[in-house]
Amino acid sequence: MSVGIYDLVGEKLLRRKSHELDVIGAATTVDAFKGEKEGDLLLINDGDLSYGKIRFDAKSVKTLISKLSGVEEPLTRALCWSATWDMLRDGELSASEYVPMAVTGLSAEKDVSVVSMTLLQLGTAVELYASDENRDKVREQVANGTEILLEQAQEGSDMQLQYARSFASFAFSDRQHSRVKDMLDGRLPGLVVDADLRWHFINCLAERGKIGSAVIDAELERDNTASGHKYAASARASIPTPEAKEKAWADAIGGELSNHIHDATIAGFNRPLQRELTKAYIDRYFDSLTTVWEKLSYELASTIVTGFYPSYQVNQLVLEKSEKWLAGAGKDAPAALRRFVSENRDALARALNAQKVDARF
Repeated sequence: MSVGIYDLVGEKLLRRKSHELDVIGAATTVDAFKGEKEGDLLLINDGDLSYGKIRFDAKSVKTLISKLSGVEEPLTRALCWSATWDMLRDGELSASEYVPMAVTGLSAEKDVSVVSMTLLQLGTAVELYASDENRDKVREQVANGTEILLEQAQEGSDMQLQYARSFASFAFSDRQHSRVKDMLDGRLPGLVVDADLRWHFINCLAERGKIGSAVIDAELERDNTASGHKYAASARASIPTPEAKEKAWADAIGGELSNHIHDATIAGFNRPLQRELTKAYIDRYFDSLTTVWEKLSYELASTIVTGFYPSYQVNQLVLEKSEKWLAGAGKDAPAALRRFVSENRDALARALNAQKVDARF
């Protein structure tokens, strides 16, 4: 593998020296670096010559938080993206550090697939790995940063489309919600608003309580297709009222919906902005698991077990309830059911640890 030393020169992070070596034992000395001045970034596996989980020292993390966009080589930048994401997931980097780093770093990305993946990870960082105390702060950072990137994107480009979708998902302020409505009405130059994108905007606005059933019904009349019915089901379930949540829960548990409407309904029910509304369903979820698995088909039951899991209720109580079910009512449950619950339990434990780290930031 290789180790690289990078220096900050103006706004750019430039490689000063890289050395290839074999890693043997618990520690390996890089003799080629003796006498070298400490760099602003030390990158293990420079050049991606080997496979391994890498970590950054404190100075390198500090550099990346403000200057990730200064890494010009796409491969080097990709290694930095990957390693910092792993550090966040493993509780070695806080969401409050990762979010501004990622938002700043996106300004240098030209690959739509990299941008798309990073924006998905930003959503997870904000909604699952940020502490309750810091979440609104990082939500605002992502919303504002994505809006700037949208404004800078070339009109009619794939990047503009990606940032338009993400901005709608992250919109935080009333002004930004109004801007999403403007995009829905076709008032962003260069952006082609097709049926899929219209429904995305409508779902984002419905989740925030900015539109109601009348708008959703009108859009369904406009797009009375199988896809339209799927998007409408998700939008109705995402309306932030107790009545909408109860209907979505009952419809999904009832097992009479078609598969794609069933999946969309569950996706609309379990929204990160609606933790207060959905926490009332925590006990109902665990109480229903065995019955749901016995009554419904594998496809419907597995979607319920995974989609209705209280993944956004990141607290010790839900972790304990998950473990209690696995050790008690679910002890002799079918292996597939236990696996779904166990995997969700593990993801919750990871999020809980990450939030504890972020709370100390």
